[in-house]
Amino acid sequence: MQNLFIEGTDTTPLIDFYTNGKLLIKGRSLPEDVHKFYEPVFYWIKKLEAETVKFDVKMEYINTSSTKKILNLLIELENNTNIKNIEINWFYEDDDFDMLDLGEMYEINLERSTFTLIETVDLF
Repeated sequence: MQNLFIEGTDTTPLIDFYTNGKLLIKGRSLPEDVHKFYEPVFYWIKKLEAETVKFDVKMEYINTSSTKKILNLLIELENNTNIKNIEINWFYEDDDFDMLDLGEMYEINLERSTFTLIETVDLF
């Protein structure tokens, strides 16, 4: 298995996933075809065999279809039985209450993950 890197654009986030369990998604998510964009990410998550995952989420904007897809991605992480510990760090800017609310909603829907909301002054 190789690391997964997808360059971010104006409409898609940077994906920087390492086989050692260090994961980063950053930017904006409003792809024209959300399924097509996230398909290789789901495939990679299903194959991951890291004991501990540390997932940093640093999103500026997530549209409705991406919101559901990212929640399903986090659930897929929890369903991967090769992963024993999951730490999700949800970064949001101090004045971005929508991203804070979204992070809180994701946290409620996850069972195995340690979820930390991290307020920051300047995310980008």
